Amino acid sequence: MLKLFFKKILKHWDLLFLIVLSFFTRFINLAYPSRVVFDEAHFGLYATKYLSHQYFFDIHPPLGKMLFALAGLLGKVKPGFDFSVDRDYGDFNYLALRSLTCLFGSLFIILIYFFVKEMGFSRRVAFLSGFLLLFDNALVVQSRFILMDVILVFFIFLSLYFFILSKKYSPFSFKWYLFHILCGVSLGCAISVKLTGFGALGIILIITFTELVFGKSKRELLSRTNLKILSAKLIFVFLLPLLIYFIFFVIHFYLLSEPCSSNCGDVFKQYEVIDKLKTRALQMGTLKEVTGTTMVFKFLNNPPAGNIISKFFATNKAMFLSNFDSCGAHSYQSNWSSWPFLLRPIWYFYEANDDKSSSIFFLGNPFVWWLGTLGIISYLYLMVRFFVKKFKSNIPRFFYSENAIIIFYSCLVYLISFGGVARFTMIYHYLPALTFSVILFSLLFEGIIETKVGYSPTDKILFANKKANILFIGLLILVVAGFLFFSPLTYGIPLSEKAFQLRMWLPSWSF
Repeated sequence: MLKLFFKKILKHWDLLFLIVLSFFTRFINLAYPSRVVFDEAHFGLYATKYLSHQYFFDIHPPLGKMLFALAGLLGKVKPGFDFSVDRDYGDFNYLALRSLTCLFGSLFIILIYFFVKEMGFSRRVAFLSGFLLLFDNALVVQSRFILMDVILVFFIFLSLYFFILSKKYSPFSFKWYLFHILCGVSLGCAISVKLTGFGALGIILIITFTELVFGKSKRELLSRTNLKILSAKLIFVFLLPLLIYFIFFVIHFYLLSEPCSSNCGDVFKQYEVIDKLKTRALQMGTLKEVTGTTMVFKFLNNPPAGNIISKFFATNKAMFLSNFDSCGAHSYQSNWSSWPFLLRPIWYFYEANDDKSSSIFFLGNPFVWWLGTLGIISYLYLMVRFFVKKFKSNIPRFFYSENAIIIFYSCLVYLISFGGVARFTMIYHYLPALTFSVILFSLLFEGIIETKVGYSPTDKILFANKKANILFIGLLILVVAGFLFFSPLTYGIPLSEKAFQLRMWLPSWSF
């Protein structure tokens, strides 16, 4: 029995490797720093408001903060801590909240492995995709603090995973219904964490519409079966997510029944300052219209009046106005077109230690990010050649498959769509597109290798060719070396000024 167990472990060593290392890299030394880091001032505060039932307004939907509140409840967190950046946590149980992000960040790596395999790609591509994301410094940083982006990305890819699973089964079978429902629930969670979750909803709706409409005759299109399938899919992947989105707001209003009277945090003061500046600009005639933060300020500390429906629409109107408000700026803001090239990281934390200093950056592993960018550019080049010149390069057929096109299309959705956002954007918004780009590169890498040395079994990690394996292992070593080199800026390990500057590869990385 024991021998059989170890045999199965060895058979799936790649998955075990990703599981162990994902949890280790995310949870190690989680207590440092024991001070409020960056946007923990926002989301940590909001989480505790659910515990004290004091109302707050945020430009994001409620689920992410509610999950942190649940972690705080389980961790017996006491509300009343007045969050401000760099404040010492003292006896406040911040680890309960950070651990939730770590859990999602660890599970995300495992999810990507199964997602890539379910897309029909090889075990090798699944492992390489998971490996690159496992050793990305930016993803590790974002998984170690009270921040919502990793939770968002997890639900985005969980939605896509269930959607791909649903396509395997016959319409109206039990598993067809099951995975469509799970997909709808995951989509509802994604859009309830951040509004950018609607990107996943759009991707799935477009794929669904394309599959059921294009390539069919008029008779097939209007057939009772096709219309029934389309109706069911729209219920599961459109109406169900919106219903879940609404339900989370109902819970949100139920839990936040009292006005915020104390320990409201510095974040509320920031809205007050912006509101006063905009009102003054309106009075001076330098601003024609006041939107966004002014509407937010009207019910910043007090629950909106009316019934649930009116509260829901009033809050969402304020959220959308704030998200698309062009006023305001941030010292670490960056344009979407710069993200694939890793031009503008974010300095999350700084602490002086005698002749050394500790810093934590949202700075990706350059080898992971730039290889992902190579994957985007290469795939774009191949697609243009194929559609314009009708020429297919001598790359395995799967690279032109429907699922590969979905990965590429999804990457563009989560990259180019930020070009239309008036509000300032930051490099952590790139995480969904980064994940798609890493999968594209992994496909490209395997495709190029097999073009040169021939086919290798899809259920194996290593290639059938020795030289190909040397190149493959060399790539893995390069990625790990990059992760270790930049890890002091990931975990806040003290560095001398010389050692710090050695890691500032681009002028735009220095602050």
